[in-house]
Amino acid sequence: MTKIQVSDTMPAMLDSIKKALKEHHPQDLPQRANAAVLVPLFEHNGSVGLVLIHRSADKGLRRGQMGFPGGMIETVDNGDLLQTALRESEEEIMLFSEDVQIIGELVQRQTIVSDLTVKPFVGIISYPYNFSPDPIEVQGTHTVTLGALAKDIITTGNNPFDLPPPIYPVNGKPVWGLTANIITELLEIVNPVIQNSKSEKCL
Repeated sequence: MTKIQVSDTMPAMLDSIKKALKEHHPQDLPQRANAAVLVPLFEHNGSVGLVLIHRSADKGLRRGQMGFPGGMIETVDNGDLLQTALRESEEEIMLFSEDVQIIGELVQRQTIVSDLTVKPFVGIISYPYNFSPDPIEVQGTHTVTLGALAKDIITTGNNPFDLPPPIYPVNGKPVWGLTANIITELLEIVNPVIQNSKSEKCL
């Protein structure tokens, strides 16, 4: 785990989420994951939000899609999937590992198109954060509250994006597939916490 650099005291809502994740014991797939992502959470104006990236339209397996920072494990990671998630986050959006407190993990999931097995890690960061996206890999970053995600979820196949549900619209862009399933799992875990959270999107 990395040392917290967010603040001397954790906001109550983030502390409740941390406790909820501590009680969560994901049942991973038999095969070892070969990729990892970071789910960055933050507190702002009494709400908890998360950070998504809009991937480049020209590079990568999920080009043009919304997702979490992360990527495939490399030799430099020495088999450590958490290191993969943190390294990729720094490479993609200049989110430094010393600025992240890892508070839990979610179940690893297998992608259909790329046949990757992805392990998600949940971390807390300060907000606002001075992200600097790599223009080759990332078009930009987006933030949204957990309350807004829970409120705006699309669960029907007949939807404006013509994509399989669940779908979370964020700033007019669809979050779907692997990323949407990760968000759904997170929301199920922290639902009692976000019931008291505001639903407006973060800017």
